[in-house]
Amino acid sequence: MARKTTKNTSSTRGKRYTTKQKADILSFVDKHNALNGRGGAAEASRKFDVSQLTIGNWQKEAGSPSPKRKKNTGDINKAIKRLGELHKEMAAKETELDKLRKEYAKLKSSI
Repeated sequence: MARKTTKNTSSTRGKRYTTKQKADILSFVDKHNALNGRGGAAEASRKFDVSQLTIGNWQKEAGSPSPKRKKNTGDINKAIKRLGELHKEMAAKETELDKLRKEYAKLKSSI
């Protein structure tokens, strides 16, 4: 009679983390995000060999805020507006400079 083999369920399940391990990893994520703005989960995933999905789930459970991308649309719009203003100002100065060069050349040739 053939013997049935059963899967070892303990090897198919993921690693279990203690509350302290989770807290240490989440603390690392928060510190990294505070310094760099974002990327803490990815860095913790590499350092502690924990999936980013797992870290994200722990953050949701703990109520940690997820890092947000900085929205610089106001800054970009200001920069674009200022670029337009500078371009107009430079064009006016170039026109004025051309007039001065012509006058300079005319006076120089009369000497």
